Amino acid sequence: MAGAAVLSFGLVGTFSLPAYATAPEPEGLPDGFAAAQTLQTVDADDAVLPLVAPTGEVSAEALEEERRAEEAAEAEEAAAAARAAEEQAAEGAAGQQAAQAFSGNDVPAGQGAQGIVSAALAQLGQFQDCTALVERSLRAIGIPAGDLGTQVGEYTGLGGSLVTSGDYAPGDVLVWSGRHVAVYIGNGQAVHGGYGGNQTVVAGAFIDGAPDGVVRFG
Repeated sequence: MAGAAVLSFGLVGTFSLPAYATAPEPEGLPDGFAAAQTLQTVDADDAVLPLVAPTGEVSAEALEEERRAEEAAEAEEAAAAARAAEEQAAEGAAGQQAAQAFSGNDVPAGQGAQGIVSAALAQLGQFQDCTALVERSLRAIGIPAGDLGTQVGEYTGLGGSLVTSGDYAPGDVLVWSGRHVAVYIGNGQAVHGGYGGNQTVVAGAFIDGAPDGVVRFG
């Protein structure tokens, strides 16, 4: 029995454990960090935040400001289109003027007053001043018209007769002293040079009032 007791004591001494034991902590972590770690979970339903649409109405002031901005943009577009149209028209007029400028060719010749009318009508659309129109019309029937002006005496000096009866006949040269001359073609109409940018046109004979003098040739 004494031997058994000794064996028992030896086993106890061999297999006895410390009063407590701790798990080794991973190297490199602060003291107590591993022991303090806890696993936390979050419910996905609790984590999703609902999307809330903005509430409230757009103010009348904001709507008015937007409307004004749109109107300003439309006005600017219209102004730009108008400027482009004006520039295009000016370019077209310049090209037409260059194409229709007097080429130096003689106008049709004729006899007497009807020849003056025919010569004046043949110059329609050409760009020239009023005196050039009359000069060329007179030359067409053989009258040696030089560089004429807008005085009655310059035309009577070429052999024309001053008309004082108040009547007008086709071929008469209408003179507004110091301002304008034209060729009367009948029915209250005349051919005018220097009209609307030096263009030659048919228009009312008395657009500048009654002429100061009427000179008749032939």
